[in-house]
Amino acid sequence: MNRKPYGEQWNGEKGYRVIEGNDNYNHFFGTLECEVPICKLCRKEMHLIFTFDLNDERLSDLKTKDIDILPLASCLNCSMVWQPQYFKICNRGKTLKIIKQENLEEWISDDEDKLPVPLPKTNIKLLSMKLEDIPTTEDNYNLAFDSFGSEYLCRILGAPLYDDFPEDSSCPFCKSKMKYIATITQDYGEQELISVVDFQLGEFNILYYLCKSCLILKTEAQVS
Repeated sequence: MNRKPYGEQWNGEKGYRVIEGNDNYNHFFGTLECEVPICKLCRKEMHLIFTFDLNDERLSDLKTKDIDILPLASCLNCSMVWQPQYFKICNRGKTLKIIKQENLEEWISDDEDKLPVPLPKTNIKLLSMKLEDIPTTEDNYNLAFDSFGSEYLCRILGAPLYDDFPEDSSCPFCKSKMKYIATITQDYGEQELISVVDFQLGEFNILYYLCKSCLILKTEAQVS
């Protein structure tokens, strides 16, 4: 790694922990309330993982005149998630369409290890990140990784927890730098952070990026 994934550059980056619970806005985990693509390996709908209500002023950095909700999706039962994927956000956020998938592997989880499609629904809420969630120092970087997956499953906005810096974060259409928006990890603890399903992904995190101009959503997996 040429650059350190922590430092003072993340000071002032306000982000949120995402946990199960009721919020004042309609944020939720699971279901197929949005239209998602069919996975070309599994031949089933991709997983709609988290959906965020962009009427929430805390998420104003993600708001555009063209979308009301932000769906974070991917198939979690096969190798398609291992390499970058690009989705077009349509229908005010209610539809995702595949633009490009870079994975060439053809691995599918064993039936007993697969997550259900759709994921069962539960409400989620946002909590302001703690100081130790923001990787301004090496100690905070390590503390943030320790709590991510043991206390909460998703980070939205704020500083990313990079294992390594992404090689290319440019939009495939306008070539502008895409905005980092969220990271999802699995449940490493015994607290059932999502009570409706045993949320196991494997030893990686899924990072999401957004081009607000083109409404392109990118996923990228990094080893956790």
